[in-house]
Amino acid sequence: MKMISRAAMAALLLGAASCNQPSTAADNRTEAVTFVARPDLAEAVEALPRLVGEGDAIAAINADLDRRDAAAGPDCEGAGGFERGVSQPMTGPDLVSFWIAEGQYCEGAFSPTTSQTAITYDLATGQPVDWVAAAPGLQLTRGDPAGQPADHVPGLSSTALSGWYSAEALASPDREHVEQCADIWTPEALEGVGYKVWLDARNGGLSVSPEFAQVAQGCADTATLNAEEMRRFGVSPPIVDAVVAGHAAGSWAPKDD
Repeated sequence: MKMISRAAMAALLLGAASCNQPSTAADNRTEAVTFVARPDLAEAVEALPRLVGEGDAIAAINADLDRRDAAAGPDCEGAGGFERGVSQPMTGPDLVSFWIAEGQYCEGAFSPTTSQTAITYDLATGQPVDWVAAAPGLQLTRGDPAGQPADHVPGLSSTALSGWYSAEALASPDREHVEQCADIWTPEALEGVGYKVWLDARNGGLSVSPEFAQVAQGCADTATLNAEEMRRFGVSPPIVDAVVAGHAAGSWAPKDD
């Protein structure tokens, strides 16, 4: 089990999709995935890489990445600053994940604001993975996208996921951090909290991060369900197999921390 603190993202910044589950057909397996980097959109504003290849699925993913790049930018009425960092927690086989971290400071605002987006695409369909359908044992409910930007990925919540997350977070060996966050890591406090969910080849499983208010971002640690736990919660077997293979192959970017 691995947990990763997102506390470093609290400052400005680190330097819904419906879809089908991945196809189980051998003909649709994509063992190698190639990407091409894009120039920064602006100073300190990274662009998403694009997939290299042909076919409707790759075209659909690249079109969605185009939309997300086009939407990147400050949301200030006056002057301000904006930063964006991008990583790829999984680069195949069969599925690819992107992590997008954004931060902005608007003149007159009390403090910077940060946001993170996690999304996993199915290379067989070109669509984001529908975790509600792909992980039935978690009994996930999708958050309401009303009033959110078009590129917003709604958080997912469930009593089962909150119970699992609470146990993992409270068992962290960093006892000082646990003491600081214990009150908001209880199952009762986590009830109804939304989570970002994505496949993470580096951590070898299904990673989740709670969507806490800005003041509690230092407690929004990432926890990862390993392959055994994924199977216990009914995650689609092709997804489990893919992330296990991705972990063994070192399929993520960048490799440095």
